[in-house]
Parts: sequence; structure tokens; C-alpha cells
Amino acid sequence: MTVITGKCKWASISAPNTTYEPAWQIDVSLDDENLKKVKADGLSIKNKGDDRGNFVTIKRKVEGKKGPNKAPELVDSQRTPMFNTLIGNGSLVNVLYRPYEWEHAGKTGISADLLKVQILDLVPYSNDGDEDFDVVDSGYQSDDDIPFAS
Repeated sequence: MTVITGKCKWASISAPNTTYEPAWQIDVSLDDENLKKVKADGLSIKNKGDDRGNFVTIKRKVEGKKGPNKAPELVDSQRTPMFNTLIGNGSLVNVLYRPYEWEHAGKTGISADLLKVQILDLVPYSNDGDEDFDVVDSGYQSDDDIPFAS
């Protein structure tokens, strides 16, 4: 098992990401020390040219070969369990994973099974950016007394 530390992005720990095959997952940015650990485990390192720099995606599928998998644990800095906590981008985390070899459809590789996430510095998740418009005080305001034609 390996523990890496870094700022995270796209964390789906309290609930799985269901965009593709449902999985709990987290992207972790890698400094030089943690990059060495991930390389030693044989994991794929990504770099999309954004603020993450070098990063790794660690995940656990909801459905395993032998049935449903248990959700990864989420704990605070004192190892107290956390539930239903949404982790915002930029949170500092420790991630415990187990590397494993796989083979599928003639291909082979090494992936990481997400076991546990420890929050060291939480950036609360916020979807404030989902607002469509700002209020414009000097703009047009409808008059509800005007009847609409039907």
C-alpha cells in the first residue's frame, strides 16, 4: 500500500462519479517526492497542461469482479470518519491506495485501488459558479400587472 499527499481535483469520495462506469475517484497533483512513489508503483502519470501539473487518478469501481465494492474511507486530519462531505478542488489530502496488475481484452497495466482519503486542509465544495446571471439593478424589471396575451 502507498500513501501520497497532494492537492486534489475532481474528488468523488462521498458519492461515486457516474459519468462513465460508476467509481469513487480523485485526481492528486504530484510534487517530486510523490511523483517518485507513483512511478515506483508503475501507475500512469498525466499532465493536461493545467494547474494540476503532474497528477494521478486513483479510483475504486463500485462494482468489482466479485460483486459490490465497499466505498473508500474518508477521514479528517485526526482520523475521525467523515460522511457526506464534498471535497472542493485544491483541498490538501493524503490518499492511501493499493497498486494492482490487470489484464483485459489482451491489454495489461497497473492501476490503483482507492482505499482511504484523509483531508488535511479542506476547501469546501461550492457550486456558486452555477448561477446563470448577476442581478442588474438598473436593468428592465417586469411588471406583473401586465396581462399576457394567450
